[in-house]
Amino acid sequence: MNTILIQPPDILTPDQAAAYLQVDRETVYRYIRNGKLVASRLGRAYRIPKHSIDLLLWVTRTRPDISLRDYTGAEIDEFITADALDDEAQMIKNQVTQASSQAV
Repeated sequence: MNTILIQPPDILTPDQAAAYLQVDRETVYRYIRNGKLVASRLGRAYRIPKHSIDLLLWVTRTRPDISLRDYTGAEIDEFITADALDDEAQMIKNQVTQASSQAV
């Protein structure tokens, strides 16, 4: 359980899932046996889709009154456009980037 994942892959082993969830490996196996976590058994080994772990976290959340909002691609594009730097901010960013690269 000492595996640390920066960004989990799309399919995890029980050990990787346990590290990601910060629980014991046996807890992951218990979730699989109880049907709380969907996994595929390939030979003698389980593989767990990352989406299954995300669903487990979603259904066991402590605030069921809060829902996640799905954004369309157009809404995301609007966010990115609105968040873009204007000319003055871009100039400041360039100066800071240049100064920090010279300091190294």
